Amino acid sequence: MLSSFNLGVYDLQDSSNNLIIKSLAPSSDRLPLFIVGDVHGCARELFELIEAAKKHISKFQLILVGDLFTKGPDPVGIYEIIQEYGALCIKGNHDWALWSTIQQAQKRSFHTLAEHTKQTLHLIRYHKRAIFDLLCSLPHAYVSTVVSQLKRNEWEREYPLIIVHAGLDSTKGLLGSSERMLLTARYVKWDTKGNEKKLTVVPAGYRSEVLNQNTQNQKSAISIDKEKERFRWHELHQGPALIVFGHDAKQGLFRKTLPSGRPICVGIDTGCTYGNSLTGYFPEIDLAVQVRAQRKYFDIKKNIILLKPHQSKLVTV
Repeated sequence: MLSSFNLGVYDLQDSSNNLIIKSLAPSSDRLPLFIVGDVHGCARELFELIEAAKKHISKFQLILVGDLFTKGPDPVGIYEIIQEYGALCIKGNHDWALWSTIQQAQKRSFHTLAEHTKQTLHLIRYHKRAIFDLLCSLPHAYVSTVVSQLKRNEWEREYPLIIVHAGLDSTKGLLGSSERMLLTARYVKWDTKGNEKKLTVVPAGYRSEVLNQNTQNQKSAISIDKEKERFRWHELHQGPALIVFGHDAKQGLFRKTLPSGRPICVGIDTGCTYGNSLTGYFPEIDLAVQVRAQRKYFDIKKNIILLKPHQSKLVTV
């Protein structure tokens, strides 16, 4: 299947799992890819990251791994950058949630929405139709072939590339993965209740993990046992494909390699909206580029977007 990507750009679709996969030409027939982690409405940082990336490769195809607009201060700015650079985008779990919210706007009470969702809807009020149309068109993954520009004797010159928002089922491959796996997987566990041993997603949102950090020592023995059952999805991936993904801000910048040093997993969600960094990755030269967030944009405890910077109580003379 992967060798057929050389035929050019086309769509693959697995109707049983309701997946839309888009294929890109191999590196030799297109611009290098610059893949950016979860931007969450941080348009200023995305612009700065693009400028920083140009210092390494002047022309590239921008790809955003999802979670584009929510939980940050400038979703319209993100939309404008997508249009200006012809960026390719992947559906993230927050993109799915925003799409669902707009679609069901007549059926749901505005007051029942999370506060940060209300804020996002207000911020995009004049661009809601255009952003909704973009959300409707997002695929679950992009696939291609990397032709490495690096001279590494022990590396294959060409290898498959898979770009997803969260993760995939390494036992079944990309097309055998569920939509939930592609959009939400951080942790998985083995489900042995049926006749078939299969992987299931363990719900674990970044916000809930951070809020629960202070209660780790209070867990019962049963809770600790359940904690040991789960593991990150990429622990099962042994190649040959290079999988680039976001969604896991707690893990941060992550790189897993073959014994030769050639990467097979690169995680690039580094929590920009939480005041950390925004990260992009060039698969053709195996290079990560980062810029620091200007400030913290999302309050995890209050579950709101911080639209204005905090005013310091200190006065500098």
